[in-house]
Amino acid sequence: MCGFIACKKSGVGTNDFIRRRGEDCTSTVELTEHTFIHNLLSLTGTFMPQPFVDGRIFCVYNGEIYNQPFARSDGEVLIPLYRKYGESFPQHLDGEFSIALYDFENQTAVFSTDAFRSKPVYLNEDGAASYASGLRNPSKPIPFNTTIVRNLRTGAEKRLPVHDFDFDHQEKQSYDDWITAFDAAILKRGRGKRVFLGLSSGYDSGAIHCALRKLNIEHMPFAIMGAEDLQTIRARGVEPMSFTKSDFQWGKDYINLHMEDFEYQIYNTRRRIRNEESAFGMANIMVRAREQGFRIYFSGQGADEIISDYGKWPTQSDFKGKFPEKLAPWGNFYGHCQEAYLAKEEHLGGTFSVETRYPFLDLQVVQEFLWLHVDLKNRHYKAPIREYMLRNKYPFKEDDKRGFSPQCGI
Repeated sequence: MCGFIACKKSGVGTNDFIRRRGEDCTSTVELTEHTFIHNLLSLTGTFMPQPFVDGRIFCVYNGEIYNQPFARSDGEVLIPLYRKYGESFPQHLDGEFSIALYDFENQTAVFSTDAFRSKPVYLNEDGAASYASGLRNPSKPIPFNTTIVRNLRTGAEKRLPVHDFDFDHQEKQSYDDWITAFDAAILKRGRGKRVFLGLSSGYDSGAIHCALRKLNIEHMPFAIMGAEDLQTIRARGVEPMSFTKSDFQWGKDYINLHMEDFEYQIYNTRRRIRNEESAFGMANIMVRAREQGFRIYFSGQGADEIISDYGKWPTQSDFKGKFPEKLAPWGNFYGHCQEAYLAKEEHLGGTFSVETRYPFLDLQVVQEFLWLHVDLKNRHYKAPIREYMLRNKYPFKEDDKRGFSPQCGI
């Protein structure tokens, strides 16, 4: 979880909140007209401050890239890929990322996020930053699945897609390929790392926990007393914890002091993260994990939005629990709950210099789900996740929707 500002000198806002995203090193490079500020959370490869520089090309980056070999840091591949593929180079990345690349030789800037915009980039006419506060003038996040290419002379822009999903071939008659993809998504995000997760008694975090155990990845699960099915939690080998009122108040005070304020919308309901009880509980989990050396959080985000489209919450669903025979991107696929909850997770993790990773939003995991025959999608609630837990003999309660709710232990 790094954070950056890359913009004209006159447009630099504050780095106060963004700095919290990368506690290991803050680097600043000032050119004649532009400033690059990068806050590093060093998790992969060699400790390597940014920006990356090659001639008159400067690049700052946040996230993790899984499909490109590197010698020191995964971010070092970005400028070579740009030189090879040009403005469309983000299409060759598999990962969770945000990028700001300036090519002063050709007076071009490239701003990009991954397909689901899991790592935010706020953009205005001055440049880009990881939070809106990093830019002096009002800014908005780059749209999902978008690379913006800007001419630095004229300000003219064009947009390119980051990834194209195939919605047209719902033909696979087995969950096997989805299960293989899910294991691979967990492994590449957790190999050689120490990760933590919030474990409910439901499906999504359960599948992640099951995979982490199966793949022998060092991890710490946090389960909270309250609305959980305690029998299921304990059958998973985890003893739930409780928060006191003072824990809850500490989380509230910490967030109101240190987190960049942020509002998000779920359909017609507008919410403010500084008022979210679940954020206060997660603050306690984040700091306890950090105290024990865990800096990577595995989130179940994306499973509700893609694998069930909130079928058990019909007011938040296009499909109401039944996927159609003809498929196209639906409301929650990129937007609505997906957009709002991803932004919430990133603001929360960034406050504690924790990197959040999203195995259910892995490109191949999503694609394999899209390729499942509609009968397999609709056979059971969250059918591929259910099949995964059954095959691995992992405890779960049939057809039970349980989101991770840290406020429930209060």
